[in-house]
Amino acid sequence: MIDSLQGFHIEPTNICTLKCAGCARTRFIDQWPQHWKNHSLDIDQLLTFLDVDLNNKQVLLSGNYGDPIYHPEFIEFVEKLKRTGACISIVTNGSYRPAVWWKSLTDLLDTQDTIYFSIDGIPENFTHYRKNADWHSIQVGLEIAVASACRTAWKYIPFKFNQDSIDHARSLSETLGLDEFIVDPSDRYDELTEDLRPDQHSMIGSRYDSMQLWKQQNTVTALDPKCRHGKQHFVTATGHYSSCCYLADHRFYYKTLFGKHKPHYDITQISLSQILTSPPVVEFYQALDQTPGCQYNCPATG
Repeated sequence: MIDSLQGFHIEPTNICTLKCAGCARTRFIDQWPQHWKNHSLDIDQLLTFLDVDLNNKQVLLSGNYGDPIYHPEFIEFVEKLKRTGACISIVTNGSYRPAVWWKSLTDLLDTQDTIYFSIDGIPENFTHYRKNADWHSIQVGLEIAVASACRTAWKYIPFKFNQDSIDHARSLSETLGLDEFIVDPSDRYDELTEDLRPDQHSMIGSRYDSMQLWKQQNTVTALDPKCRHGKQHFVTATGHYSSCCYLADHRFYYKTLFGKHKPHYDITQISLSQILTSPPVVEFYQALDQTPGCQYNCPATG
């Protein structure tokens, strides 16, 4: 498994300024506010844990619970990752960071790196989902990132309220000079987000129908696990390993090997190579089709 490693998914922090309806952070805080604690990864501990060659490996900085740019030492975090030769992708809404901060960040990035700005709508309506977001500061970040060496992309989830704004947003992204505009349909609709579901089925994620079937029958015919592509090894903001971000969501985590035995996967106590060669983890990856969280999150849709 170590030989097949292509990259990692790292959650630098669980801090965020937004309150999006479909976010695991929002759900957790609404249900158990007394149990919430902010966490941010120590970059030196992370690099010690990742005892593999990171040169040209893909490192995605994104989170289940937080936006990576709110890590209190994010500039240093990225700087030390770049020293390893890793290729960095950052997924962020982009709100509330000043120009000088964006300049310091983008000066560290090169043509192999990408910043994805998650903006679901146009300035007039995107806060319907990205609650508490701020277009003015996002535009500051967009303009500085576009002028830098890194690639830039606008990532747009179509919802019912913004499904007719896609062309407007695409045109705005072109005017601002972004390299790519990505329509990224969601499949995460439930009783709390059903009002957001687009009218057009083509604007809903391909896994949606299989997920609904799983909820009814608890079975799927085949899986397409993302972790088999070698990029999904996930480190949470609390400093724990999980096979992917889906299973690190609290709605699945404590039913998995990694949540049930959480202290065993503390990155300050063990290395990545030790985890990936341990018999329980080897067995887990050999039996993904028997894991309910995998059945729900990674149904084969093609």
